[in-house]
Amino acid sequence: NSTTAGPGAGLHTWERFKKLPYPYDQAFLYDTFPDGFMWSVGTAAYSVEGAFEKDDKGLSVWDTFTRGGNRKATGDVGSDSYHNIQGDIRALQQLGVSHYRFSLSWPRIFPNGSRSSYNEKGAVYYKTLIQKLKEIGVQPVVTLYHWDLPDALQRTYGGWSNPILVDLFKDYADFCFKTFGDDVKFWITIDNPFVVAWHGYGTGIMAPGIKNDPDLPYRVGHNLLKAHAAAWHVYNEQYRPVQGGKVSMALGSHWIGPSKTRRENLPACQCSLNFVLGWFAQPLFVDGDYPQCMKNNLSSRLPTFTQAERAYINGTADFFALSFGPSLSFQLINESLKFGQKEELDLRMLLYWIRAEYDDPPIFIVESGWFVNGNTKTEDPKHMYYLKRFIMETLKSIRYDKVRVIGYTAWSLVDGFEWYREYTIRRGLFYVDFDTTDMKREPKISATFYKKLIESNGFPPLPENMPVETTPSQFADPSVYIWNITGNGELRRLDGVWASLPRRAPRCADYTSIRHQVSQLRRMHVNHFHFSLNWSTVVPTGNVSEANTTLLRYYNCFVGELLRANITPVVTLWHYIRGRSSLPGPLEARKGWRSQDTVQAFAEYARLCYQELGAHVKLWITLNEPNAEKLSYEVGHNLLRAHALAWHAYDREFRHAQGGKISLTLHTDWVEPAYSFNRDDVVPANRVLDFRIGWFAEPIFSGADYPAGMRSWLQQRNTLDLFNFHLPVFSDADRELVRGTYDFFALSHFTTTMVSDVVEDKYTFEGMLEVHYMYDVTWIMSPRRGSPVVPWGLRKVLNWVNSKYKGVPIYIMSNGVDEDPARFKDSLRVYYLYNYINEALKAYKLDGVNLQGYFAYALSDERDPGFGMYGRVHDDSVVKSSLHHYRNIIDHNGFPSPSATPQHCPRLAEPCPGCRLFAKRPIVGFLSLVGSALLITVGMIIYYAAKRHK
Repeated sequence: NSTTAGPGAGLHTWERFKKLPYPYDQAFLYDTFPDGFMWSVGTAAYSVEGAFEKDDKGLSVWDTFTRGGNRKATGDVGSDSYHNIQGDIRALQQLGVSHYRFSLSWPRIFPNGSRSSYNEKGAVYYKTLIQKLKEIGVQPVVTLYHWDLPDALQRTYGGWSNPILVDLFKDYADFCFKTFGDDVKFWITIDNPFVVAWHGYGTGIMAPGIKNDPDLPYRVGHNLLKAHAAAWHVYNEQYRPVQGGKVSMALGSHWIGPSKTRRENLPACQCSLNFVLGWFAQPLFVDGDYPQCMKNNLSSRLPTFTQAERAYINGTADFFALSFGPSLSFQLINESLKFGQKEELDLRMLLYWIRAEYDDPPIFIVESGWFVNGNTKTEDPKHMYYLKRFIMETLKSIRYDKVRVIGYTAWSLVDGFEWYREYTIRRGLFYVDFDTTDMKREPKISATFYKKLIESNGFPPLPENMPVETTPSQFADPSVYIWNITGNGELRRLDGVWASLPRRAPRCADYTSIRHQVSQLRRMHVNHFHFSLNWSTVVPTGNVSEANTTLLRYYNCFVGELLRANITPVVTLWHYIRGRSSLPGPLEARKGWRSQDTVQAFAEYARLCYQELGAHVKLWITLNEPNAEKLSYEVGHNLLRAHALAWHAYDREFRHAQGGKISLTLHTDWVEPAYSFNRDDVVPANRVLDFRIGWFAEPIFSGADYPAGMRSWLQQRNTLDLFNFHLPVFSDADRELVRGTYDFFALSHFTTTMVSDVVEDKYTFEGMLEVHYMYDVTWIMSPRRGSPVVPWGLRKVLNWVNSKYKGVPIYIMSNGVDEDPARFKDSLRVYYLYNYINEALKAYKLDGVNLQGYFAYALSDERDPGFGMYGRVHDDSVVKSSLHHYRNIIDHNGFPSPSATPQHCPRLAEPCPGCRLFAKRPIVGFLSLVGSALLITVGMIIYYAAKRHK
């Protein structure tokens, strides 16, 4: 924020944001906007008005343009706002906005473009609209020109390529200020002049469709700037003293990032922005002239301003009116304007760049939002989450970056004609059925979101989003702690295993691998360790009489050494790894899990493990994440039977002697409704949860059958026998076998996704469940696998399990995030662990969930690169930052409040008079130390001097 403002100062933007703390800077910000912040919504005349020949309106260049070439649709009717003022007013009232941005149709007021053709009916329409806005307390933000130039001016003069339009526009603006200005405090002269010049008179994509003259866009841009300045001066000199309004020009921009991290790419990024935004912003806000980058690249192709013209144009904007969204971003930016760099979608960085480049102007975002497909109706979660993202970035720019943003305009109020995209996309907050005569407006999900946002003036902090700082007295850890009051305030566990061990005879820890892994675990201060056995190596043939006794001895040693280190082993019998069979080879060859032989063999393998390791293992997992893969329902049925047989074997034969507990682990990534404004919105999410979790959980924890919703859904799809979605039926014997085969609910959880039943993207639509998977674009994403980091999803799944299976003890067996294995300062994992564990603590403390333990995933990168808290460099282990943070949470048994009363030491410390001297009398202690050193030095000098003399 201390960077000097001015041309070129924005160059520091990329470096500044690169240095911000990751991922904390990307985390969602719960805060509100400043008092008086303007919440607006907008439309453009040609897009929504319709009535293209009604009441003596003249033709615009868009009326002509849409009737030529290969274009299929027109804006002749749009959403018929001309005949539906009351419908738009009701929509505005529903949203609760403070401002409404709309544009005047120049050819509706002046059909041939000049005052001599004045059409009173057109002016009356806008007077009526402004009066209706006044009645509901909504202030108008009026745009004089939003691309619909009178066609007569294009045919007669060549449109904006002719300087004569400067005076014609000045006269039109003068009329509008005089006619409507008493009720208008914010004026936009011209919308997005880049689009008009570059695509209207360069590429020909937009009306009037002129192309083939590469220099023409720059001459058009020159005239647009002069026309704007002329209008501004008219208002400033004749109307501002009485009306007290403000005038600006709406400037659109994209955002660009370096294609490589080298600093030499940044000037190219700067030049890209200057060719689009700076083309018009620098003359208005800096010096009345074009950016140096444009001059260097275009030379004589770029028109020049006289000294008088520069002075006339400079300063002709009372605020910075910014347009950001699909009008330019990823739509209308040619490759030549990217200068070899990559386009990105980052409103926050753009706002900061504007602040630096143009000396901190007040910024009114006059257009922002996204779009959905043209066949989307009222359920538009994609639009909603992009709105949320842009508004969140705006809030961060205000609170973190000190950018003076004064208002935000969602685009648009209603669906309409979307320029060169015609009706193939929709941008409205209100759905319009173009096939009906009344064009009824119906609020979309995005409208409900925007309404709630405005009511709250942002994202106010809620109790459930605040971290918990109180520490539970028991959180699966019965250890005794002392509080280091006089030191760093840290809790330290009183635990004798940390003392040096006496000399001993050789034992299991002499295995290098065991000694190394136990040492790693002790360094973490964990009290439990979860690992999996490999069935195919323990019993290679599948026959327990031919078990690998050497490997069993190794495992026995390992669990024994864990216990010696006060670490409780938690052992999984079967852990499926994607793409690799973990079944013994002969069993895999005989149909694998589709065979009853495999089910029986698993039960025998489980007995062997209980017998060999059960004396040391008190927590068993039969199957790890059997629901994580798209297994057939037949295989799933057999896995349930295998688990049940293994559970009963332990319960009947080993539990009494060994006293352990046993269950299975289910993969439980949370599924959130993409929107939840009514009861029906949760149906797709509940369907996915039934298929993902309920598939295995219901038969075991409820004991009746597979989820009713799952069975009925599959029955519907099997009506014509076109799909093989048959769900097995439990016999009475199997139902009794499976029911209640648990001692706790073990789950793994990594991320959260969202679902809706709207088909927006066929690649993320699952046909069998008829759901569309998506995510909130404000979420932090892991950079390697692109999975969202959503801490509250863990709390939701814990509450879901608790509500379904009342009071069941729960263990979180796996929870972690992937990050670049070479990144030892793994800040994303630090953030992830802190926030996910805090959400688990909330579930325990605030929600009453019977949570018994938490297992972070994973120990090291050796088996799952990117997830570990120990990294690897060749054959050496490297401690990552996350390990220290996780250990700190363990040592404090949670998150102690800074204001909490310190816990006093339960027993007296060993007396230490010398320590007391240094602690209570530091100066005396220091002098004593110096004196002692001096005496020793003098003594040594005398000794060696005497020795040399002899």
